[in-house]
Amino acid sequence: MSALILSSKKFILSIHPRIRDAYFHGDSLLITESLSAGNRSELAAHFGRIIELDHYFSHSATELLQRLADIDLLSSIDMVIAFSEGDILRAAEIRETLGIPGQRQEQAILFRDKILMKQHAARYGVVTAMPQDAIQVVNWQALPYPIVIKPKAGRGSQHTFKVDSYKHWLEVNSEIDPTDMIIEPYVTGEVFHVDGLVVNGKLSVCSPAGYVGNCMDFVGGQCLGSYTLSESNPLYRPLTEFSRYLLEHVFPTPRHSLFHIECFVGKDNQITLCEIACRLGGNDLLTEVELAYGVNVVEAYLHAEFRSEALCPSPRSPVQIGGRFQLPPQSGQLACSQTPFRHENVVKYQSRAVSGKNYSAMAMSNDALIHVVAKADSEMNMEKLFLAIEQWAADEFIWSKNTEEVTQCMLN
Repeated sequence: MSALILSSKKFILSIHPRIRDAYFHGDSLLITESLSAGNRSELAAHFGRIIELDHYFSHSATELLQRLADIDLLSSIDMVIAFSEGDILRAAEIRETLGIPGQRQEQAILFRDKILMKQHAARYGVVTAMPQDAIQVVNWQALPYPIVIKPKAGRGSQHTFKVDSYKHWLEVNSEIDPTDMIIEPYVTGEVFHVDGLVVNGKLSVCSPAGYVGNCMDFVGGQCLGSYTLSESNPLYRPLTEFSRYLLEHVFPTPRHSLFHIECFVGKDNQITLCEIACRLGGNDLLTEVELAYGVNVVEAYLHAEFRSEALCPSPRSPVQIGGRFQLPPQSGQLACSQTPFRHENVVKYQSRAVSGKNYSAMAMSNDALIHVVAKADSEMNMEKLFLAIEQWAADEFIWSKNTEEVTQCMLN
């Protein structure tokens, strides 16, 4: 029998070859995006069949099933694993169609449709920014501005906007199609995310982390940082218990599942749910969690799925701080040297910066110009490192003034 893996090429290639060797074998099937010859050769060692699709996320579950039927592989599938957010619903539909155990569509939709998600959470007493369907709004002037407008099942903060007033709405509404969009009240407070793993229905790894900035502002042109909280942080346990309640008691979390939760914490320490997903966040969140907790949660998830046991028998505590910093591109021409940022605590440095090249503003939160993953022995030292990167960026990058939209990386 075979495991069917649905994944973007970025995620499946990010899984260490050692882990792919351990859990994917010749009878495993992979459906993914179009691959380069090198990527195809690398993955061929782990999968008996690879189906590559142009416009990968635009294909329905029915189309994927037909592709598998055309090569007579439907009857061999006994497990479906989805790594990417855009795969959660169609993986559930494939399971239902083939009668395979696992998450169903009525369960999966609560992790994707933000209106249903928050209505469900509210029924269990969870405080949330309750959304409404934008297409049903009759009187935009009467809305309680500021508001946030975003896709019902969006990803990567794509097409997410903060609208400050009705006047502001009149200025930007020509750029926004309210079809399949939702409106939420803007929540004032610090933004946190919690990532980790559920095994056998119980929280196994839980990594609360704080943002420096937020994803929406990052797409808008500001810098973004994120780092895991120390156990001594006063919000560590409240965020852990909030996540435990959501995952073990509120939502129909799969028996084994990665997860990503976004929430706000106000001045009164009230935690407000922003959203929850039954997959891991992107942009090296895997590495951020591994640096802090010493466990690769994708490996631990696959171990649970394929071997029905926990790789980490008891819940983990953080051993250090893991963090990520991202610098967005601006609209304009970049002038810079090719000198990378260097620091002894930098674990990974990626750059798309090329002097003389023209760049466009960000469209999604995974479009960073500079991406840094780092470790630190305290939250304070991680924040110092972020400030050092910002100062380096302000000194290093000069953006052409011959464009209408030029945003400088903000120094706090």
